[in-house]
Amino acid sequence: MKPRKILYAMAFLVLTIALLGCGNAGGGGQGSGGGGGGEGGPTITVGSKNFTEQFILGELYAQALEANGYTAERSLNLGSEQLADEALQAGDIDFYPEYTGTALVNILGYEGENPPTPEETYEEARIRYAERDPADTMLTPADFNNNYGIFVRREIAEEQNLRTLDDLARASSGLTFATFSEFQDREDGYPNMLENYPGLDFEETVVANDLGLRYRGVENGEADVGVGFLTDGQLTSEELTVLEDEKKIWPFYYPAPVVRSEVLEENPDIEEILNQVSATLNVDNIRELNGRVDIGGEDPEDVAADFLAQQGLVS
Repeated sequence: MKPRKILYAMAFLVLTIALLGCGNAGGGGQGSGGGGGGEGGPTITVGSKNFTEQFILGELYAQALEANGYTAERSLNLGSEQLADEALQAGDIDFYPEYTGTALVNILGYEGENPPTPEETYEEARIRYAERDPADTMLTPADFNNNYGIFVRREIAEEQNLRTLDDLARASSGLTFATFSEFQDREDGYPNMLENYPGLDFEETVVANDLGLRYRGVENGEADVGVGFLTDGQLTSEELTVLEDEKKIWPFYYPAPVVRSEVLEENPDIEEILNQVSATLNVDNIRELNGRVDIGGEDPEDVAADFLAQQGLVS
């Protein structure tokens, strides 16, 4: 394998400058976001990781708790799953939404073949959380799989007949890949791709941790291939093609609140409140919510409030 360039987000400098004026809600100001509105009941601290879908999920759960008399403190935008889990274990937060496959691979020490179904993935994660000290409880997941999505600009896909990740490996030596730091480092991320599609050898790799930069970079021709998530609103674009992972190398990533078991014991009705929110979610509506923030520039707090009202979960 010949040496390849790994560039960083300065490669998208023009895009960065353009985005500075967009006011997208994905910035650091999300972390303490939004509303009070509880009725002076028990205080529950809600955490989230550091991307749009997590901000939205955190707000959905927080506002549902407030509608049921709780006081929700927000500690959103914590960072990676390791940082969020550390906060959970330390008692700095009471729960945060985590994805079943992420929990297994990156938090709970699971090794071996991926469980073959979403249900088995969840059950394995649930058991492992319950066995920890202090114990945590993974509630019922929402009905969508936020798996990685490897996308290509449509003209490149058509020119090089790219439909699958095997096709991408064949053509990769002439292509630029827009990725993010966590994906490059995570065991289930790029190392997993290389292990299962060993022909991958991109001409250049651009590390852009801002999701919007990756999509804009590919659409504008500054990169050819990018990595996102299947629930990203940007994937509705006709200018992008999502490649098939025919080897099914990734586990299932269904989101669910992971709650400190002690908190559930003290406040058992929280489980029903949070599960009601999760039960309303599917791939279509979460993609729409993500798009309203990432593309439309709306605030996750407002998007969550609208959705909960539509679902009849808040008045």
